[in-house]
Amino acid sequence: MSSILVLNSHAPQSLVAIRSFGAHDLEVTAGSSKSFSIGQLSRYAHRSFTHPHPETYPDAFLAALEEEVTKYDYDMLLPMNESTVDLVVKHRHLFEEQTTVPFPSYEMVQIGLNKRHTVEAAREADIPQPKTLFSTESTLNEAEAALGYPLVVKAEHGSGRKEVSVCHSREELDAVTNDSASLVGPVLFQEFIPNGGERGVYTLYDENSTMVGLTVQHRLRSLPPDGGVSTYRETVEDPQLVDLTDQFLTALDWQGLAMAEFRIDARTGEPRLIELNPRFWGSLALSTFASVDFPYLLYQLTMGDPVEPKLDYDVGVRARNLTKDAFQVLKRDDQLTALREFFTPSTQPSTFDILSLSDPLPMIGECLYRLDSFTEKYKPMNYSTDASANPFKNK
Repeated sequence: MSSILVLNSHAPQSLVAIRSFGAHDLEVTAGSSKSFSIGQLSRYAHRSFTHPHPETYPDAFLAALEEEVTKYDYDMLLPMNESTVDLVVKHRHLFEEQTTVPFPSYEMVQIGLNKRHTVEAAREADIPQPKTLFSTESTLNEAEAALGYPLVVKAEHGSGRKEVSVCHSREELDAVTNDSASLVGPVLFQEFIPNGGERGVYTLYDENSTMVGLTVQHRLRSLPPDGGVSTYRETVEDPQLVDLTDQFLTALDWQGLAMAEFRIDARTGEPRLIELNPRFWGSLALSTFASVDFPYLLYQLTMGDPVEPKLDYDVGVRARNLTKDAFQVLKRDDQLTALREFFTPSTQPSTFDILSLSDPLPMIGECLYRLDSFTEKYKPMNYSTDASANPFKNK
């Protein structure tokens, strides 16, 4: 039986992948830096693997992962978030004698992980995007004069909320850039695009840079409400965005996974590229519910199996992350309206990222995790960077 190691099993997209692989009779190990994860609770997870935190202890993480793939016969090693993708792809030589890492070259992956590289590649391919200046080339005065306010400051690396700030004055800009210099390094200055809607084009490309998997999602709600991770979204048709994404990725000779996120300019109705994500996305569940099984398509490509392109998907399907959608209600200024929206059933086909009657334990675990998220139980443990002192024991 083929086996796969899925990392970041505490994340919803990892749970989706675990369920997909398990449903195709593949043996799955759920890997995480947390001692408890929703993925390990899935009935499709054969075993679990706990490892050092990749950002806090990268050397120990790599050593533990190398030991794991050497000990067990995995056909595929699948990192699922930015930090694990970055480390695993950069150090793929540690793993590829034992398993397969289903990502293109590190240089290509960096076009998505490094926002400066994304901007430069989009310029080269003539893809519309916000006006952008780089902190390594432009002063604050130049950014202020060229872009005006509001002005967006983004870290070149990182995808979290803390790496993006919207500044409305020079005082805010000074404060953000002073913090960024010490916390995240070089930044981008971008013009603010008034939000006329946010959409993502989710794709998979084969070794010939031909698209073999596709869905388009429209964001309905986010956490925080003014922009962040999507909590509720819907599949839509958008040929213009599909064409722009394909134009961009084929110009790069792209291979593997990619999500292009666009914001529609409320002033003009024109789309602007916001980011390129070279890994599985947090709303992966919606893609699978819309009849495009991206995890299994990726597995087929990786194993060299024949792949039937899946470019048609179900339109009008909705999915939400129930716990995060509940938290966005608490963050909204109009909480009564938010409550009404939260409890009003959708008139369209609708489902959930985590909640599943056929695989119920992950949702129970998610609720427990959210309730106890500030306790030591769910924080990464403190590991020695000496791999020989690694205290982990696989279950």
